Amino acid sequence: MPLPEDGFDIIKKIKLTNFELPKFSTIVYGYRMDLPAYTLLRGKTALSGEIVKILNVYDFLYLDVPYSDNAYTVFLLNEDDEIRDIDNVVVPLNAKGVLITCREVSSRLKKIVVSGETCELNASLSIISWLTSIYTSPRSKRLQEEIDLSDVKDWLQEKIKQIDIDLDLLISPTLSPSLPILRMNLGKKVKTFYENDFSDSNVIYTGVDFMVGRKLAHSLRSKNMKVKEVQIDTDPLTAPIYLSIMSYILKDRTRG
Repeated sequence: MPLPEDGFDIIKKIKLTNFELPKFSTIVYGYRMDLPAYTLLRGKTALSGEIVKILNVYDFLYLDVPYSDNAYTVFLLNEDDEIRDIDNVVVPLNAKGVLITCREVSSRLKKIVVSGETCELNASLSIISWLTSIYTSPRSKRLQEEIDLSDVKDWLQEKIKQIDIDLDLLISPTLSPSLPILRMNLGKKVKTFYENDFSDSNVIYTGVDFMVGRKLAHSLRSKNMKVKEVQIDTDPLTAPIYLSIMSYILKDRTRG
């Protein structure tokens, strides 16, 4: 089945937002903000060598902030209840932080609004753009090239053709930050390597965890399951973003 031409219109909707973040020690993320949160975590660690911690919003509120001294926190939140809970707990404690969100919201925290239908993608690519502007290296230069989506259509089309949409998707640990977006676009056919009850599947992995991917693919074949292997051969930081973009393009085909 040919790919619908208008499926690639999603690329035109992806827009970068220019922003700067101060030095931070903690990342807190809420519902469906895994992709930008882990992009920030992995990018900061890989490009600067600094270690920061990451928590979901309720682990932060109930298990961390009452007992820890978080110098500065980056919050990636969209849900009104999550933002309200953060305001009610963090602000009275005089904790410092910035809120990255996908829409105009009411909050006493300093806000960075990354708008658009593809907000999670926009935020993730914007984070890489910011990181590579302050931490220069050969890898940063390659990442800057990878977040330029002006000529990515042919590559995406070739990768999507490798995926059998009649099979489940099993994504590797490196790709796991894309899971909420994949499930939103493709349904519950998407699983991680850590889950059970596998069936005929596309096993999707990256260059850094391909051995794990091939081991799982071999295990499934030994159980007489149909398997297609797909490697997302980009930097590990951009691979979950590219897979998320692919899910938008595949969405209409899987729900037809």
